[in-house]
Amino acid sequence: MTNANDPLKSIQSRIDELEQTISERREQIKARTHQLKEDMQDELSPVELVKRHPLESAGISFITGILAGRIVRGLISTKTPRTAKKKAMPSEPAFGEETIAVKPSALKAAMGAIGIELLNTGKDLAITWAKNQFDSRTRKPV
Repeated sequence: MTNANDPLKSIQSRIDELEQTISERREQIKARTHQLKEDMQDELSPVELVKRHPLESAGISFITGILAGRIVRGLISTKTPRTAKKKAMPSEPAFGEETIAVKPSALKAAMGAIGIELLNTGKDLAITWAKNQFDSRTRKPV
């Protein structure tokens, strides 16, 4: 009878070994996946991309801002001219046409103010970056 149980015990021990190996490999795969995820987040983070490619980032931001401004302006603006000519009324003397200025809408004025603020912010960022680059190159190693 012991001979009949030996193959079953060896099969059961082999199954146990395989289950142990599978659980170890599963933990290894989980650890590697977690590490890969962290590495990818570090490599593709916007801060790291800007640090590695500052000029390209500034150029892309500038072009994107110009395109976004044109798109928004195209969506907002109407086809009215900036100045309108007021014709003389029949009861008024006809000495000529009078020009009156048309005020931009509140939305246009707000978009203009936002655009100016974005340009000022970009300028400040560029100056700060240039100062940091200059300081890092002129610092003496300690």
